[in-house]
Amino acid sequence: MKINFKNSEFEDIYKVGNIIKGRDGFIYLIVKEELGYTVVDLSNDAIYEDYDTMQDLIDDFAQEGQSLVNAKLTIL
Repeated sequence: MKINFKNSEFEDIYKVGNIIKGRDGFIYLIVKEELGYTVVDLSNDAIYEDYDTMQDLIDDFAQEGQSLVNAKLTIL
């Protein structure tokens, strides 16, 4: 598998369906659900709190050093 990382502005990388690599090395998926937006940690299947807007999610979750991952997610 080939994975490419791109650094960008938070508003560019935080979009539904995007996969983000955190500074901690974990990989996160941005999702939209009934109650708003959330982050799923693909390393351990943890789901973070719900945010009403994407901007609320960015304000609380985004950190310097995170990058957009160019990856294909296959669910079995």
